[in-house]
Amino acid sequence: RSDHVDVDDNDDNDNDGNYNYEDGSENDDDDDATKLNNSTTYTKYINSGIPQGVAEAISTNRNNYNANPNLPSPACHPHFQLALPNGKWGNGTKFKRIYFYHARKAGGSSMHKYLGLVAQNYGIELTAVEWYGMEEPGTNDVDTFYVTHLREPVDRAISHFKYQGRWDCRDLVLRSSLNERRKQKGYLGNFTPTEENANPIETWNQTGGHEPQSCYFFRKMGSHMFKLGTCAVNCYSQWFSGLSCPTWNISPMDQYAVAKARVLRFNMVVVIEKLRDQKYVQAVENFFGVPGLTKKGVPYCERESHEANSKFPLVIKNETRESLRNLNEIDIRLYHELSDCLNEDGAYDNFPKWDGERFELNSFNDTEAKLEMMKAKALKAEKQRENDSN
Repeated sequence: RSDHVDVDDNDDNDNDGNYNYEDGSENDDDDDATKLNNSTTYTKYINSGIPQGVAEAISTNRNNYNANPNLPSPACHPHFQLALPNGKWGNGTKFKRIYFYHARKAGGSSMHKYLGLVAQNYGIELTAVEWYGMEEPGTNDVDTFYVTHLREPVDRAISHFKYQGRWDCRDLVLRSSLNERRKQKGYLGNFTPTEENANPIETWNQTGGHEPQSCYFFRKMGSHMFKLGTCAVNCYSQWFSGLSCPTWNISPMDQYAVAKARVLRFNMVVVIEKLRDQKYVQAVENFFGVPGLTKKGVPYCERESHEANSKFPLVIKNETRESLRNLNEIDIRLYHELSDCLNEDGAYDNFPKWDGERFELNSFNDTEAKLEMMKAKALKAEKQRENDSN
């Protein structure tokens, strides 16, 4: 990637106190994330026997953060600078790929749908990731524009419970007697959601939902691999860092530090609560140059879980909500650190507008990509059959 232009960094500040990607400075003091990234904790983890890729991710994240420790939140300062592998920024080449990290039950299906429209409109590749750890900005071979989103952590946890934790999605979709669509196709369900067979929200208090997070063992790698589908506690820190496998023994605060440092190198963070504000919606749509931000996406069991919860409304006690607030203290901190700047007067009045000059338009053909994927799958299946026959 020798054709990139590094953005020089120095210690000069802009007169308005905002971060200047041209000189790498902001009028802010170092925060706890900086201190954590500078600590010897990372050396300890790198030498502790965790998978090499995980150790390298921690090291890269630390180095990238230290290159520019005072980056502003991309929720309030979205931009079109390219994250470089050395932790700095560039604008010498054009984006060919949008990377969207989908945080579950935070408006992600709708955001995915919208970014699909953006990618289709400009002929750009869209990569959407859910369940697995977040990509470190600047590490992909393809020049990438990074987007993610946030929702208030306790509201997100409750929404996730209603969607997947109160009753199992598979029961609601595949076995529920209430599923009219499947009944019309001749499937007779033997599961009926009731108050009696519903899980209580009081047990929705673990890193993996009703249970602690447990990463699965990936035999080909010979190690555990991060994957998190259901979550009730500090989920952003887990998803964004990808470091919460219990066997790695990485502390929640260090997960938070990696998560925050990583998101600060994104181009845009959409805050779902702000979509109630039409001025914010317009600012984000102007940033991407495409309308349709508020069109709803439909997750896998959204209809079925909504129907079941409507039939049996969830009652949440004050102490249960307070308990979730206490359990999600780290994520609540992260959420406010990234999004509170949007509460300032005129915070998004000056969002930049779409800059088509920063993108390699029509560089990706979705139909051709799908055909290539089908060919690759067929070739893989053929090789597997040959191996089985031998």
